[in-house]
Amino acid sequence: MKNLRFCAGCGTKLLIRHKIKFCSNKCQCDLEYKTNIDLWKKGRLSGGVGITARNLAAWLRKYLIEKYDNKCSVCGWNKKHPLTNVVPLEVDHLDGDSENNLEKNLRLLCPNCHALTPFYKNLNKDKGRKWRMKKYIKNF
Repeated sequence: MKNLRFCAGCGTKLLIRHKIKFCSNKCQCDLEYKTNIDLWKKGRLSGGVGITARNLAAWLRKYLIEKYDNKCSVCGWNKKHPLTNVVPLEVDHLDGDSENNLEKNLRLLCPNCHALTPFYKNLNKDKGRKWRMKKYIKNF
């Protein structure tokens, strides 16, 4: 009798020999997404990517889009771009610190609402430059 294997993501029986752990790539990605969200909510994953963690991870952005139902959290705007067919929403850090990726500090905003926040782009001058200077001086 052969060893029965089940998909680690959805639990379906794996009938094809070369399917070792997952029934499909989609199932594998779905499990990875759920695991990342769980770890992030428990504080064991930062949600940032890169050396300085200044960029938001794609799975975290996807979570915020699902949480806010693909709408601006302030005005409810959800018009899709005619070419990309995507709502151009931006992630806003309420305290202005791009390294603070806690759920209570993040929200999705349309470009108009985001432009009216106190920490939008260059209005956050002094807070975002120090880490760059430390990085550049360290590399010389």
